[in-house]
Amino acid sequence: MVTVSAYARPSTMDEALELLSWSGAVALAGGTRLAGDTSTRQVEVVDLQALHLDGIRAEGEHGLRIGAMTTLQAISDDRRVPAVVREAARRERPSTLRAQGTLGGCLLAADWESELVASLLVHEAVVHVESSGGSDAVALEAFLDGLPLEPGHLVTAVALRTDGDAAAAHTARTPADRAIVAAFARTVQDGCRIALSGVAATPVLVRAGDELHPPSDFRGSGEYRRALADVLTARVVEAIS
Repeated sequence: MVTVSAYARPSTMDEALELLSWSGAVALAGGTRLAGDTSTRQVEVVDLQALHLDGIRAEGEHGLRIGAMTTLQAISDDRRVPAVVREAARRERPSTLRAQGTLGGCLLAADWESELVASLLVHEAVVHVESSGGSDAVALEAFLDGLPLEPGHLVTAVALRTDGDAAAAHTARTPADRAIVAAFARTVQDGCRIALSGVAATPVLVRAGDELHPPSDFRGSGEYRRALADVLTARVVEAIS
């Protein structure tokens, strides 16, 4: 079990970034990741509550900006959020944890079966990151490739597009279970964007014909996951055509 060796609640962004640059510092937003950590390490907790990094607001005609500390429940309840993203947020955690788990925590975990991350990939999500060097905006696919986040960096918000037709499909053991594989597609100006969860180390953008090499686990072999990906991809592409 994780041991908390120090606790701080910064009131400014500069203070938070300084604290997060320390070795062993861990950002605390919703707390679901930290509570589920079964390692025996010692951590210095940096509580982000006083920074108020939550909320959803319109950004231009076809965009939204969602604060990193916005809860999964708030995302699933907001009608401005694209329907497939709302549903993915609802499926990301059981009802007992949706009011606690946050968008930022979900992105940093980058769970390979995260439907929410996959849904954000097709909506051209851009992750806003603060550090002592200033602000940066990184396409979600590049952000995932660059994990884990370097010390002294903090995810503050995610911007996404809301236009275009989108569809989702998934296969799970039960209706309430996490998807073994999930597929998302959305129309864009030059065609469509397709993303999959459950086929790689993190959710990924794919193109028709891409060769996949999913890992195997107790819920399905790599061959089974690859077959699911083919079927579900065809289904969502047809749905937006």
